[in-house]
Amino acid sequence: AVVSTQSTGIGEPGGMSENGDAENETPDAASPPIDKGPQKKVVSDKISVVLRNVGNAPILKKQRYNVDKNKTVRWMSNWIRDKLKLPQNDNVILYISQHFAPPLDQHVGNLYECFGTNDKLVIQYSTQPAYG
Repeated sequence: AVVSTQSTGIGEPGGMSENGDAENETPDAASPPIDKGPQKKVVSDKISVVLRNVGNAPILKKQRYNVDKNKTVRWMSNWIRDKLKLPQNDNVILYISQHFAPPLDQHVGNLYECFGTNDKLVIQYSTQPAYG
């Protein structure tokens, strides 16, 4: 089928085909991208993470970091423990939304997509269980 350069809706992704049926084909390289609505900003696979201490956990000197979206909660917990210079046998528990601890194999990028606000993900950390 020949597609004209004018915006007629015919032959365009999501438009009508020449026989009047709705097209469900994927757009080709020449088609403009389909607007999927507002999406969170992820620049160069890094996510802005704000770390806040809870309870008696030591305070980090710097609280905002850019973290690779493919890093796991386990990596973040170990990384924070190292930054705080805590012994290897001490646990650092991470919390999202001040009430739940995400699974250790969860990716930071997934947490950002679900719980990120204002282009950042806020994570609370503690050295002992918090929030009941």
